[in-house]
Order: sequence, then C-alpha cells, then structure tokens
Amino acid sequence: MSVDDLPHTFNPRHHPILYHYTSAATARVIAKNPALWLSEYTALNDTTEFTYGRDRLIALLQQREVYVDAAARLCMVMALEGLEANTGLMIGSLTTRSDDLGQWRAYGDSASGCVIGIDAEYLSDRAGVAVRTVIYDPDTVDRILRAGLTVLQQTYEENPEDIAAVIEISRWLASDLFAIKHPAFADEREVRVSRMLVGDGVGGLIDVGGNDRDRGIMPELSVGTRAGAFGPTRYLSLPLTSDGGRHAIRSVGFGPAMSADERAAQSRFFATEGIETWMSALPFRR
Repeated sequence: MSVDDLPHTFNPRHHPILYHYTSAATARVIAKNPALWLSEYTALNDTTEFTYGRDRLIALLQQREVYVDAAARLCMVMALEGLEANTGLMIGSLTTRSDDLGQWRAYGDSASGCVIGIDAEYLSDRAGVAVRTVIYDPDTVDRILRAGLTVLQQTYEENPEDIAAVIEISRWLASDLFAIKHPAFADEREVRVSRMLVGDGVGGLIDVGGNDRDRGIMPELSVGTRAGAFGPTRYLSLPLTSDGGRHAIRSVGFGPAMSADERAAQSRFFATEGIETWMSALPFRR
C-alpha cells in the first residue's frame, strides 16, 4: 500500500475547495485579515481526540494481531508517550461539504452564519501544514493500523541494529493517529489541517516552522492563547494568503437562515474584499 492509497491521504485534485463553517462576524475577520486559527487538539469538542486511535493501536499490540518484535513494540510505546509529553498538535477543522445542514447547525451560527471556501491546493502544498482526511470507520482504522505495524516490523527485521529507522516509523504511525476519530463524528466528514509544535520544557509550545511542497522552509508562527469554548486555548494563526498576496479564500456562502437584509450587508462587505459570495440552497429556516 503506497502513501497515496491510504484513506487519510488528502488529494486536492479530488476536492479543490475545503470549507470552514463559522459565524458571519468571524468570517468577516478571516476575510479582512486572511488567516485560519489552528487550535490545540485538547480543546476540540471530541473528548477522545488522539486517545481513540491510540487505544485502538495499543489493543492491536496487546492482542498480537500483527506480530511485532519486543524491541519494535517498545519503540512504538515510547513514540506514543513522547508524542503526548513533548509535542502539541494544532488543528483546523474543515470539510468537503459546501452546503450541509448539520454543519450549518453545529458550526455556522445555527444556519445564519457563513461557510468559507479555501483553496485546498494552497493548504496542501504551500501553507506548511499537513492535510489529512479523517477516518471514522473502525474496520478501516484497524486495517490502517495493522498496515502500519506491519511496516514497523518489516523495518526492524531488515536491520535490527538500525533503531533510528524503527523510531522514525513509530513516530510516523503515532502522529497519524490524529487522523482517526470516534465514529460518532462521521457525519462531519472532516478534513483537518494541522501543524505539530514542540514542547519548550516548561509546559509551553514552540512552532518550528513548516515546509511547502518543494521543501521550502515556511516561517515560524507565534503561539497565542484565546478564550475557547472549553477554557483558555493555545492556537496558531495560519496565513491564508497565497503567492503574490492573493487570497486563498475562494468564496463565502451564506447560511439558509440568514435574513435578506443581513445577506445584502454581508454581500457588500465581501465584495470589497474581492470574494465571491453565494446563498445556501437548503430549504431551512429557524
């Protein structure tokens, strides 16, 4: 199985635009100062972020469904512990669904907000972040984890002395657990944008930059703190400005419950920013 065949590998050619549902006020801020906030994974609404995938991986190791030598298992466990203790993942939640009632209700200000369409190629290739299609199906999750453990064992068997290579595979498999979510969230069809930060040794996190598709170095971003739904939340402000200063924002859609007067006012605002607007086609009103 190649990397391109993995279910969580995102291909912008298949989905050229990714969508972010939010309130009209927040959409205006994002358009005026083009940036997407990536929030620390522990502050998201799924209380099993990372732990759901981690627990499935540990169960497979314990059940010996895939044979993994003791030394390789130890590297895997150390990678899991090190990832939680020494790093922090910042996540932005997007979706391939442009006009979805569930998303409008949950994240689009009860369907009176906006959905921002963002250039997926920019995010995938030029923003210095990882883009992953989230996996929810338990059978698919186990299949991917078994494949990862098989690669881990094969790497160990090829050269048992090359522990560095085994550790690298372990870290890769551990970080991909962030692309796994509890099946209860499957309707969201989330595509997540993420950037891994490292611990500073005293409880803080530091961004060390990213890379574009040509392995060019992207600048470091400042780690801020904001008031989140579940308390103070660390975040990064990821620029949404493509080459030449052009917006990576391609469109803004208005929720089906947005009033005509509000829609007219919002249309005028986004027109001044050079952003195309559209209205939801869903027959919904509050």
